[in-house]
Amino acid sequence: MFLIASIVIFISLFFVLYVFFKTQFSYWSRYKTVPSVAGRIFSGNFWDFLKFKTNFAYHLKSIYDDPKFADTSVVGVYGLYKPCLLIREPELIKSVLVRDFDSFHNRFGEMDVNNDPVGAHAMFFASYPIWKEMRTKLSPLFTSVKMKNTYQLIRIVAENLNCHLNRQLSVYRVEMKDFCARYMTDIVATTLLGFQSNCLDQPTEALNNQIRKLSDFSSRRAFNFLIACFVPKLAWIFGSKLIYPENEKYFRQIIPQAIAERESSGKNRSDLIDFLVKVKEDTKKLGKYFMECLVGQAAVFIVGGFETSSSTMSNALLELAKNPDIQKKLKQNISSTFSKASTEGVTYEDINKLEYLDMIISETLRLYPVFPVLERVYNKPPNKMEPYNLRPFCDYTLPDGMSVFISTYGINYDPKYWPNPTKFDPERFSAENYSYSNSAIYLPFGMGPRNCIGMRLGIMQVKCGLLYLLKDHHVRICEDTVLQPEFDAKSIVLQIKGGINLEIVRDEVLY
Repeated sequence: MFLIASIVIFISLFFVLYVFFKTQFSYWSRYKTVPSVAGRIFSGNFWDFLKFKTNFAYHLKSIYDDPKFADTSVVGVYGLYKPCLLIREPELIKSVLVRDFDSFHNRFGEMDVNNDPVGAHAMFFASYPIWKEMRTKLSPLFTSVKMKNTYQLIRIVAENLNCHLNRQLSVYRVEMKDFCARYMTDIVATTLLGFQSNCLDQPTEALNNQIRKLSDFSSRRAFNFLIACFVPKLAWIFGSKLIYPENEKYFRQIIPQAIAERESSGKNRSDLIDFLVKVKEDTKKLGKYFMECLVGQAAVFIVGGFETSSSTMSNALLELAKNPDIQKKLKQNISSTFSKASTEGVTYEDINKLEYLDMIISETLRLYPVFPVLERVYNKPPNKMEPYNLRPFCDYTLPDGMSVFISTYGINYDPKYWPNPTKFDPERFSAENYSYSNSAIYLPFGMGPRNCIGMRLGIMQVKCGLLYLLKDHHVRICEDTVLQPEFDAKSIVLQIKGGINLEIVRDEVLY
């Protein structure tokens, strides 16, 4: 009797799941006005996703690149268990991210506050109400005046980088991502956490170990993000969280300590700890999640300030090593800047005049977009009567809860916007050739109210690092350099697999 009952339950469950998936994955076949891919889990790449041979960002780029969608504004795609929409038209992208933000203010990936209160309160993953409050409180950290003060802290770390290199052999072979990561860790320590570290000389420091673990995209970490982004309601079953318990424990220890020290000293360093001190004074809305909020913001800012900047800096150095003519032009620009600098060194105003360095960083972010995909969820505002229709680009009305994706990776390699897109060419971003301001074809930091709040800080970190590294040295490829690197499919950001092996050479040694 028990066996028969079990079989009936199993068959019933199988039938329910079959009907559910059949209905979900035939969705776009019912809307002929929307070009679409075949109705399968991740459009047929399910096992490749589970084995981390690819990820959703690469999958979306392959769809974006498909010639049959070249002239379409949108493409109907499928996620893990439901239909989604890939947007290709720049004006429609701008509508989603900017003009109609009130309808698209939430992200698709969302942490469960009961299972992962730290992740749910981290600004990148937070629901709109929490995000709005945190954004309002954090924005004063990134004003021009604050950035000018923060620059002084970053410059000290960059000068230490230059001193570190001068103590090495004249030809110094390094894995560049690791080298840049240690430099960024020292910046994170001073600009965000309020203390000095020296990971360039002492890579075994506790902060460096914790940040590396925080940004490590192992198979387990990749699985956690897969669950959090596509089936967040099941995160509690798998124990999927934004950060590892070890990281959470570490930050729960050092953040209260840093806050207490800042309160007792009364100093103002224009860093994240100053912000956390102010947040502590107003805990009414945060309630029992006060510490989770503090840890969440620290985790997001540390990963954002560390991972994205170290990747961009090391990727830029790889391209400069592969393109010595471009590197030589940049070094001439840098030499001129240092020769004209005051006795106090390169100022904040000086670094903002380095147009060619800006062009190189912009082109690096195009070729290696740190965030290869942007996503939003459509939620109909209660004060709007009419549903959201994609006309004039496509005659389709979005249902409430529909996820929309933007493949920045695909756009950045689209020859329609970027001639010879695989070529590293900083001149694309010269004032004479192109102005990308307010353009939806170049989105290294997103666009609109939910763009990256720390983008100016991130660029400043990279500019300082490149400036002081190339002041007395140049980079060149070696026999261990992979000239056409692959990306790690486990990571949600674009990380080069296997590292970037280069030589840092003192300028007294010929190119």
